[in-house]
Amino acid sequence: MGPRLPALGFHRLGRPDAEILLVEILMSDHPQIGNFAGEPPHVVQLGPHPAGRGGMPAVMRALLQSPLAERYDLQVIPTYDRAEPLRRLAYFLRATGSLIRWCSRGGRRIVHVHTTVRGSMYRKSVLVAVAKLMRRPVVLHLHAGSGDIAEFVRRIGPVRRRLFSLAFRAADRVLSVSQSSATEIERQLDCGNVIVVPNSAPPPPDGAGGRDRSNGTTILYLGGFANPAKGGDVLADALPALIEQCPKADIVLAGPGEPPSRLRPLLDDGAFEWRGWLDEPLKNAELDRCDIFVLPSVSEGLPVALLEAMSWGRAIVATKVGGVPEVLSDGVDGVLVEPRRPEELAGEVASLVADESRRARLGDAARARAERLNADEVCGRLDAVYRELAG
Repeated sequence: MGPRLPALGFHRLGRPDAEILLVEILMSDHPQIGNFAGEPPHVVQLGPHPAGRGGMPAVMRALLQSPLAERYDLQVIPTYDRAEPLRRLAYFLRATGSLIRWCSRGGRRIVHVHTTVRGSMYRKSVLVAVAKLMRRPVVLHLHAGSGDIAEFVRRIGPVRRRLFSLAFRAADRVLSVSQSSATEIERQLDCGNVIVVPNSAPPPPDGAGGRDRSNGTTILYLGGFANPAKGGDVLADALPALIEQCPKADIVLAGPGEPPSRLRPLLDDGAFEWRGWLDEPLKNAELDRCDIFVLPSVSEGLPVALLEAMSWGRAIVATKVGGVPEVLSDGVDGVLVEPRRPEELAGEVASLVADESRRARLGDAARARAERLNADEVCGRLDAVYRELAG
């Protein structure tokens, strides 16, 4: 990764009580950035607040801390608030106003819209239309797995499908986090030439990874049980066999939602630990503590939690879904299993518990893969897109 950025400046827009924050990278030390003469192109990121929780905020934080900030004036207009519906609507309307003001200023300006499916796609389609009416180039970046895309389109019907198709085709460039998702976008929304730009792997904090690993093996799962796509039920089915095969391993489960009731006896007996939702410091502490990271998802784009585990150099057992097999090779920098097969999942994790040298080899390879992913396959591809649209 590039040099650490200056501190973020938070500038409140509009009325004194406005809640929309425009996050600007303070570029005062960089009057001429990269190969652009004079004023660098401005790029605004539209999505959840980078300080929020979840995958997309983490992706946006990584972009703001990437080498792209040396070449472009990166800014953020948050578009979503986890409040009641009326407040969320007001938040979005103020974000739309902020986008109009931003687009009306001079200079080379690019609008980068981050979206998932469901409500996010409705909001972001409106923002694509606004930016195009303001005659600004638009990058529409979909962060969703192929299964989620197909299910969403199936549920919305032909009329809304047509409207979303128009929004995707109105964008100057459409990005996806995996090839499988790109193929699904092209098939479901009649949108061609989708560019694959995987999510970047956030680096671990300075000084991480130095703990004594002679005190047993720790297995970590961060997907929780609120979203069925994360495979929590599959892991729940695998847990009894895993506990039987690895009685001395520490098993830590975390994330949104609550474990299913059938796991309550195992939890009460101390067979595994339940952490619930983890903020960034607590999540980092668990990543630092763990030896094996488990991703049992049944549908994914390219999960940030997986990329974080790669960046931390952890041995990984993950399912062959979405972009996972596009960044991990089975037996090289991770172990890949078929989705919805709890017996196979338990067996592969148990095999790693019993083989410390294999864990170390896979972890080192995963870390090296994460470094290549950040430098070449994320920043390089986005730089090419931005540079083309900047003219």
